[in-house]
Amino acid sequence: MFGDRAAEFERLYFVVETKSGLFNDDIRDRESAKISCGAAHFEALAAGGDNVAVFVRAADLDDVISR
Repeated sequence: MFGDRAAEFERLYFVVETKSGLFNDDIRDRESAKISCGAAHFEALAAGGDNVAVFVRAADLDDVISR
């Protein structure tokens, strides 16, 4: 679609996983462990220096945009 101009555009990728509840008490231990693992994964990526990917735990899109 953009051909050679594709490099001119900034890209933003979202990875979204939904859970059954918004509060820690609503989330099962297994799901809570997955969330912790995801947070640790993104911390490790950030330690590399060049990666700007961030882990955001949000209840809605406004929470994501406000960061």
